[in-house]
Amino acid sequence: MAAAWRDRVERRISSGRFVNTADALRPFDSRRLTIVYGADWCEDTRRSRRLLRRLSIAHEYHNIDEDVFALERACALNAGERRTPVIDIDGAVLVEPSNVDLRAALIRAELVTFEEARERATVQNIGDAERAGRTAAGLFAIAVAQAGPRGVRWPLRLAGAALALTGISGWSPAYAAAGITSLDGPGDRPRESSRAAWFAPALPEETT
Repeated sequence: MAAAWRDRVERRISSGRFVNTADALRPFDSRRLTIVYGADWCEDTRRSRRLLRRLSIAHEYHNIDEDVFALERACALNAGERRTPVIDIDGAVLVEPSNVDLRAALIRAELVTFEEARERATVQNIGDAERAGRTAAGLFAIAVAQAGPRGVRWPLRLAGAALALTGISGWSPAYAAAGITSLDGPGDRPRESSRAAWFAPALPEETT
């Protein structure tokens, strides 16, 4: 029975869908595979997968609404209960983890170092909703400048361009200087927010 189950797992995993592989040429150790069992409609699943992408963690995603075997496996990993997401990181199972707990587990599993997590956390410091707002506001300011007094046209254009650029790039030098981020808050994906405050420290605390 155990051998049959293991063979079934190996066959299912080998045909799974890998996403966000950081280095396709790097030899891949299947024993260190990060597997996400979730649902496309689940806000926590989307939030966790977004963190994995932002940390450039290769992982495999199984939608338990479409894959009966994945549903069975996810329930087995969580004492028979259906919850999403269930994340298997090198044998360590997390159920509906916060971003802090998920990041810490990845560091403990040595899938990313603390230094790498800190570095990747600074690549984007503006949440997706705020990015859209900044881009729209910047373009609006540029358009309004055309009808403004001659003396304020260029300052308004420059301010609008700078605001739009931070929205397009997802990075604010002011946020970087202050060491803050709007990622994972209401300014990122409001329905998937992991906190009520708009800002949070940009760099994770070291995991012991």
